[in-house]
Amino acid sequence: MSAELQQPAPSPWTADELDSIREGLESAVLRIEAELALIASDLGTTAGAPPLEVLVDDLDVASQRAEMLQDAVQAENLAAILAQTQHVLDRLSAGHYGVCESCAGGIGRPRLEAFPRATLCIGCAH
Repeated sequence: MSAELQQPAPSPWTADELDSIREGLESAVLRIEAELALIASDLGTTAGAPPLEVLVDDLDVASQRAEMLQDAVQAENLAAILAQTQHVLDRLSAGHYGVCESCAGGIGRPRLEAFPRATLCIGCAH
């Protein structure tokens, strides 16, 4: 195999476009981290709430548990999105933005414009 075949294809993105994508992803990281901190704060407040047996009735207990579960699920989802966003930022820094992690083919520009965190082409995503 020749050296030319091993070189990655030139990016269909301009440097300014990649900078804009990076800024958007970095902004998303900051927003997600702030949301996670808020949820952690809320969970900490809930942890200081009266013990469940002190609550007035079963509906209060169910309501508190449902809110805690909802916060925990939301935090888990945000943590996954944060990890995915940071992974895409790493790929961007390595020059692999827009390259499918599975088949090494290109990820279509319309897909990346709609979902900048995509790491798989449409074919591999399905």
